[in-house]
Amino acid sequence: MIARRSVWTDKQVVALAKDFVCCADEVWRLQNLGDPDCVYFRQWCDLGGQLNGDGAQTTRQGTYCVSPSGRFLGSCNSRSPEVMAAMLRTALARWKDLDKKSRLLDYDPADRVKDINRAEKHYPADGLVLKVHSRDLNRTGLNPADWRTHALNLDFCWFRKEEMQRLVPRDTFTRDTRWDLPDDLVRRSLRLSVKDNVRGQTPPFSNEQVEKAFIKCKVDKIKKGVVYFDMEGEVKLAAEGRGIEGKIRGKGAWNVATSKFEQFDIVISGTRTGRTQYNAREDDTAAAGIGFVFTMAGDKPIDRIAPAEFGSYGWR
Repeated sequence: MIARRSVWTDKQVVALAKDFVCCADEVWRLQNLGDPDCVYFRQWCDLGGQLNGDGAQTTRQGTYCVSPSGRFLGSCNSRSPEVMAAMLRTALARWKDLDKKSRLLDYDPADRVKDINRAEKHYPADGLVLKVHSRDLNRTGLNPADWRTHALNLDFCWFRKEEMQRLVPRDTFTRDTRWDLPDDLVRRSLRLSVKDNVRGQTPPFSNEQVEKAFIKCKVDKIKKGVVYFDMEGEVKLAAEGRGIEGKIRGKGAWNVATSKFEQFDIVISGTRTGRTQYNAREDDTAAAGIGFVFTMAGDKPIDRIAPAEFGSYGWR
C-alpha cells in the first residue's frame, strides 16, 4: 500500500506505465509453487538481483519488467518514484531493441491456463464476499507527512454458499429471533482477517491462539421479506509477541426470498500490541488503537482477489 501511494501515483511513473501491461501478484506463490506461471516467473526473477532476506526468509518481492517471451528487461524494489521511473525507461528501451520473434513466446500461453490453480478459481460467486479494511486509530505524535499516519490495508474474507446459509437460522424469523454466528466460521474469519497488517505483511493467528471470538445476532425489524439484524461480539487473539482484542458491532440484512445478504457490515474497534517481522512496527509495539471494517464486496475484477490467507481456508 505504501508503494501504491508513493510510487504508482507519481505523474512520471503513471505516464511511463502506459507503455506496459501492469499486473500484481503474491510473490510467495510465484517463488514457491509449481504452476506454469510460477515456473515462468522463476526463470527470470533473480536476474536483477531483487533478493530480500536470507535463507528461508528470502523473498523476490519487487517490481519486474519482462517480455512475454521471458526476456528480462529490468527490476527494482524501491519506494522512490525516481528510481522506479528510471527502471521503467531502461526496460522500455530494452524492449524496443528486441525484434518481434524475441518478444513473444513460441507457444500460446492460453493453452496452459488450465494447469494454473490460482485461488481466484475458488471465488464463491454464489456465497458471501467481504472486503476487510484495516487501519490505526487515534494516532498522535506522528508527522502528518509520515506515511505511517495514514497507513491502511485491504484484504478479503470469503464464505461458500453453504457457509453463508449457516450464518442465519433455518427457522422462521420473528422480531424476537436471536442467534450466534457459527463458532467455526467466526473463528476462521477473525483469526485470518483480524491481524495487524496496517503497515505491512503479517501472519495470521492459529486456531489455538484464539482466546475469544463470538458474534451474537438479534433481529431489529422485518420489512418486505428482508430481515434486518444487529450483531455484537468480542475478539481476543494472542500469539507470542503480539495480540489484538476488540469489540464487534455490525448490521446485516437477509433477503428470505433470494437467500442472500443485502447487507453485512461489521466494525471492530480495539487495541493491538507487539510486532511481526514484516509489519513495520519496530518502534511501535506498545498497545494502540486499531480498527477493522468488514463490508460486502462488489463484483468488479478487483473485488475477486483472494484472501491473503486463502491457503488456510482448506478449500483446495
